[in-house]
Amino acid sequence: MSKLFASWVPGYAAVAQTMGGTTLNWEGKDYTDVNGFREGWGATFFLKGGTSDWFHFPLPTPVIVEDQRASLSRVMILFALPEGAGLKSVHVWDGPNRILQRDGLEITGDHAHGLDAENIFDVKHDGIRWGVGISLLISCVADSNVYFASAGGDFRHNI
Repeated sequence: MSKLFASWVPGYAAVAQTMGGTTLNWEGKDYTDVNGFREGWGATFFLKGGTSDWFHFPLPTPVIVEDQRASLSRVMILFALPEGAGLKSVHVWDGPNRILQRDGLEITGDHAHGLDAENIFDVKHDGIRWGVGISLLISCVADSNVYFASAGGDFRHNI
């Protein structure tokens, strides 16, 4: 029988790929300054207009339960983006292995208070081995405050 296990982290677990207060060049890619403000109910990051950045969530992962490896059904992200900011990509990782790549997205608006069609991403991957991470690419045409409330995943075990 398949059992559901849901795992969530608060928004303040989000990590910006940049180093706060600096601009980096790594493998020919420039990363811009992103400052995060963490509170008990989430995290808000400031992105300068005309920039993009990746944000990463580590997701507690029940890799093995009763000798059975987990399957990841879907991931969910609660976030709010002001006008001029958009979610462009969602990538999901099992350790070093990408198990979902959704690029070319144009998701905007407030999705921080519940699940909807624009903040749920089906993964449907069997045999999770290393631990799940969720990566989001956010782009801004104007200075923007990007808010993350929470991120989670639905796992299944055949036990």
